[in-house]
Amino acid sequence: MLKTSRLKAVKSVLTLCLFMLLPVTSHANDAQTKMKYTLFCSGCHTADGRGSGDPRIPDMRNALGYFAAVEGGREFLIQVPGVSTAPIKSKELAKIVNWMLRTFSGDQLPDDFKEFDEKEVERLRQYVLRSELGDTRKALVARIQEYKKNN
Repeated sequence: MLKTSRLKAVKSVLTLCLFMLLPVTSHANDAQTKMKYTLFCSGCHTADGRGSGDPRIPDMRNALGYFAAVEGGREFLIQVPGVSTAPIKSKELAKIVNWMLRTFSGDQLPDDFKEFDEKEVERLRQYVLRSELGDTRKALVARIQEYKKNN
């Protein structure tokens, strides 16, 4: 009987330890994702997401989330050349884009926002916006302005 009680106590302590590690693991994952953002994205977008000042590399702060709210915006986020051609696996790219959205523009995400996953990113990055990038972004910005008026 003593062994059973001791075993239950050990299981309880181990379970508690695992639950205590969950936030640390999540924080570590965010730190790794931030590091990958720094390596692959911050050269143009800067560490804080403000962009380079070049109109082709806009400020993402308090703006990026709106793209997830309008038709075609979700696809755009993955199909811009710097994202779709990034030399990383789609699973890691999904983590980076999700981190960017939460970090730089979490308040602008729609209530029904669904995070990107590996399969969606893999599918979307097969098409890279090139010559039509400017026109596509212009159309999306117009949709975003309309969205902001109505929401």
